[in-house]
Amino acid sequence: MPQLTRRTWSRSMSTRSWAVRSLPANLRTYIFIVEATAVVLAVSSVIMTVGSVTMSDAIRCGIFVGLFAFFQRISERIERLRIRVADSHQIDMNSVWTFGGVVALPAGLAALLAIFIALAMARLRWRNGHAPHRQAFNAATVVLACLVGSTLLHDARPHIWQLPGGATEALAVLIAIVIYTLVNTSLVSGAIYLASRPIPVRALFGTWEENALELATLCLGGMTAIVAIYVPWLTALAVVPMVVLQRGALIKQLEVAATTDQKTGLLNAVTWRQIVGKELARAERDRSGAALMIIDMDNFKAVNDTHGHMVGDAVLKAAADCLTDELREYDTVGRFGGEEFVALLPDVVPEVAARITERVLERIRTMHVESPDDPTKLLSGFSASIGVALYPHHGTEAELLLHAADAALYEAKRAGRDRVQFVGAGA
Repeated sequence: MPQLTRRTWSRSMSTRSWAVRSLPANLRTYIFIVEATAVVLAVSSVIMTVGSVTMSDAIRCGIFVGLFAFFQRISERIERLRIRVADSHQIDMNSVWTFGGVVALPAGLAALLAIFIALAMARLRWRNGHAPHRQAFNAATVVLACLVGSTLLHDARPHIWQLPGGATEALAVLIAIVIYTLVNTSLVSGAIYLASRPIPVRALFGTWEENALELATLCLGGMTAIVAIYVPWLTALAVVPMVVLQRGALIKQLEVAATTDQKTGLLNAVTWRQIVGKELARAERDRSGAALMIIDMDNFKAVNDTHGHMVGDAVLKAAADCLTDELREYDTVGRFGGEEFVALLPDVVPEVAARITERVLERIRTMHVESPDDPTKLLSGFSASIGVALYPHHGTEAELLLHAADAALYEAKRAGRDRVQFVGAGA
């Protein structure tokens, strides 16, 4: 999902330039509508709210501004590292303060708080490669989520006061989380889809880890808001878990950066070998079979020579997506170098491995790649050759299987490319 309060429309969701004029016309229209709507509704809400703002509302807003400023002061270096390391979805820790405003403040003040935070973060994000138009769009989605969430929440709360004890507050925060999440996620996912379609659903909504971190920030924001309403002096305690969450998020991002290939998002060669070693040890204990595949894109040098390396990178990313979509979730897939990919398929018999590899080949044959320089130009006609070795028949260690599969790949290339070759099978 998004960033300014949820994950943002991130720089890696598309390989094309993020200059506004280079975006597709329907995406530019979508961005304009979202931003214009945010401006109109924010101005209207502020005008409607200004006359009814109480001293308590102003104090709570000041509390959130102060907490945000203090947190940014002590964590700016970590946040800068998170922005630099992130290459896709990034959960923005500032959702604690913006969502807290949804629960504790009237809609107009909640929108102003979100705008203030967006402006304060703009310089930091701009210096780390976030284009102004992306920042404006992300800010607009947050403002709309705050406006809708705060308005509906405070309209609904009078109808649930009859609940006992703290159940009213708990239910109110839950309602706000759902509304805030739906608005922000749908708006950002719409932009990602228009920028990068076709795109897997998981790319729109992120991983379980990302969703868990986002839920944690929203829950902490809700609790901070309740404390701001009833015991304002205790709100400073929210900064400590915020720092812990932010450091944990940075560690996770660094782990991902150290284990994945930047161009494709697959495992890098070192990490792939480590995981395969553990998988083969498990296969030995369980006395089960496995298949090791080496996938090599055919005539890839011609792609780079004809269309340039930017297009070549887009082809590699598209091929990696094909592998991720066609292989099973528990298969270990990585980029081995250049235009070669590797995959270990545990718990398979030769017949199943043959069906899977043929499915991968067919998917690559039908692959279409959008030119980064010309979004209207689609490249096609790709193919790959695959060499397959079977565990334990062709080796019991990763290196032995790799050598066997590489020899089979060579046979597939010599036989005309665009085919699968198993070790020991006739060409």
